[in-house]
Parts: sequence; C-alpha cells; structure tokens
Amino acid sequence: MIMMPALIERSDQLVNLTDLARRGSGLFDKVASSESDRLVVLRKSEPIAVVLNIATFETMLDEIEKLRTEVVALHRLGGGAANDRIGREELQQSLGF
Repeated sequence: MIMMPALIERSDQLVNLTDLARRGSGLFDKVASSESDRLVVLRKSEPIAVVLNIATFETMLDEIEKLRTEVVALHRLGGGAANDRIGREELQQSLGF
C-alpha cells in the first residue's frame, strides 16, 4: 500500500470501500461528530478518497487561502530574495503539522 505520511495518523482512519458501503452512515456520523477528523477510503489496499469533517476541511481551506495571499504578496514584492525562503520543517510547523 502506497500512502502519503500525512494522509493517515491512526489505523482507525482507514476504511475499505466495501465497509464504507456497509457501514456508511455510522462512519460518516463518526467523522461528522469529530470523533475522527478523517477517513481514508481504500480500494484494493490503495487510497482512493479522503472523507473530512467540515471543521477540518474549513481549516484546510483557510490555510490554503493564507498561503495564496502570502504567495501573491511575495510575487508583488518582486518574488522575495532566496534567503527569504523557509524550510520544510518551518513550513510544517507554521501550518500546525
């Protein structure tokens, strides 16, 4: 199974497509109640979709918008100097990962 490290934190976040079809309502209730912030849906052991609760999705959209704004600002300021860049770890920390 190929999985991005940030995609899954715990095994209970995984659900195969067959289980989703059988237990869908209960699984969606679990995500909606924030008992689990996401479900990674698998087909033949490969991730095919991610189900997020609204709060997590809205937080992601807010972070993306903040990053877009920063990119536009840097672009308008001339792209910034090479030493203005931050490393991956600092970016992850600023995004709360």
